[in-house]
Amino acid sequence: MTTALRASRHETVLAHRAFRRASALLATRIAAVRPGQPRRATMLARHLRSYQRALRGHQSCQDRLLWPALLARCDLGADLVLRMQAQHERLADTLAAIDAALPGWVATTAEDDRDRLVAAIVEHHALLAEHVDEEDRDLLPLAAEHLAAHEWQQLRALQIAGLPRPRTLTYLGIVLAHADRAERRSVLAALPRRDRLSWYLLGGARHPRWIRP
Repeated sequence: MTTALRASRHETVLAHRAFRRASALLATRIAAVRPGQPRRATMLARHLRSYQRALRGHQSCQDRLLWPALLARCDLGADLVLRMQAQHERLADTLAAIDAALPGWVATTAEDDRDRLVAAIVEHHALLAEHVDEEDRDLLPLAAEHLAAHEWQQLRALQIAGLPRPRTLTYLGIVLAHADRAERRSVLAALPRRDRLSWYLLGGARHPRWIRP
């Protein structure tokens, strides 16, 4: 396996780690908001929406590029790829449930609305954790056998390009919050020069402090 391919796969694992931890922390932080704290509710709702946008973008790119390529090339792994696709559909349903519960809680900060939202996030997190664990363990090794390094780079570039520019740094912040020093260096070194400079100049302000370990 080439160094570039290994780095691209590792970035995917880092993103999965960040999504898993972010969804768990969002449930915990929102559950702790008391009625009558609208500013806190609004702030966490903004982070929740950013998380959802990043996850939807990540999965949309896989739906467009990764699953079709693997289904065309690896008959023996087709069941696994189809299971990944089905899990994406179920995750979309959990994100829709969060979308339905979020506005009511932000508007009222009432306990019932909060608990309804937290329950939706907890259900989402459980399915997400199951999905990314299986993807990291079983799907990524399969993909490494059948995708070239340039295809991983295309997938990564599409994921970053699909984020609005202000959200690119937010997404990087979520990933880097759960990376060690060597992993952070690796991720930042792989960025286009413009994005790397933007991170060094502005990333600290956009780094989501609420999600730090």
